[in-house]
Amino acid sequence: MTDTTTRPFLASARRRVLMAALPLALSLALPMAAQAQSRDLKAGTSMAPDHPAALLLNKFSEVLAQKSGGKLKMTVHNSGVLGADMQQQQQLQAGTQDVMTTGTATMAGQIKEMAILDFPFVFQSGEEFDRTMDGAMGKLLADKAYEKGWVVLGYTHNGFRNTTNSKRPITKWEDFDGLKLRVIQNAMYIDMFKQLGANPTPMPVTEVYTALETKAVDGQENPLAQIVTMRMQEVQKFMSLTQHSINSEGLLMSRKTWDKLSKDEQAMVMAAATEAKQYKRQQLALLEKQWLEASKKAGMQVNEVSLAERERMAVRLKPVIDRQNERVGEDFARQFYAETQKQRVAAK
Repeated sequence: MTDTTTRPFLASARRRVLMAALPLALSLALPMAAQAQSRDLKAGTSMAPDHPAALLLNKFSEVLAQKSGGKLKMTVHNSGVLGADMQQQQQLQAGTQDVMTTGTATMAGQIKEMAILDFPFVFQSGEEFDRTMDGAMGKLLADKAYEKGWVVLGYTHNGFRNTTNSKRPITKWEDFDGLKLRVIQNAMYIDMFKQLGANPTPMPVTEVYTALETKAVDGQENPLAQIVTMRMQEVQKFMSLTQHSINSEGLLMSRKTWDKLSKDEQAMVMAAATEAKQYKRQQLALLEKQWLEASKKAGMQVNEVSLAERERMAVRLKPVIDRQNERVGEDFARQFYAETQKQRVAAK
């Protein structure tokens, strides 16, 4: 039996143990937001402030701040302020920039397999792209990106690419003949438009408006998002809905930045990126209708290209696809096409 003279001592000892354990208990009970350190992240896009890529980054920044209790702050820089896509990709690899959105076609210079996302007539719908890239193929390409110093936080797209020019409507592939057409800095796009009879001229997207305005090129090809938000309707007369490929986009974080984050912070980043990705996907369909109407109101002559003519274009481009399949690896190409077909059948 405990002596009555020791009871005050024991009670005091219990209080000291409880007080010592209290900070640990509180730390374990704190939410993930409280575990985040204060960090200032720098994000960039080559697109204009009202482009979906910028909207995606703004949403990402907003959700990330909420999830981290304001400790993970991300400043968004638009319109190529931090450089063109390839320059920003290098900055992520160096760790001097944290986050960016980029056309995946420009990543193909370092990851050859990434080029398949922009092959002509691979996807029949944006939803098919989303399902394919949210699955095993997206993971496979993300693993290759990680080896290059990029962490893929998600894949999105900006709709199908269409053609504008100042000379004539494109109603069949023969109408490309002789057009000096700006294309993205990607070997496959150069090859593709040569095959269609155009004179492809690669350049960064930040230089396109001036090139069109000064007639350095006759036209260009881009999704409605770029055409309207970069005001190409001001310097182009014709827009033809060729829908020759989808404008795929990656949301990337620097691997050097990622590796500095705690596991809780990484989880917050991925959750915020997923929420922002879904937000952009929901908004895109509504925006595309608005952009098409805006183009017509600006005076552009807009023409659709029939399914039969798009199929003729696909046949014309088969030699290009065969060469590109060999470049990315025929086994990989077969695996990728099998997955897109699987998603196509599942959607029916």
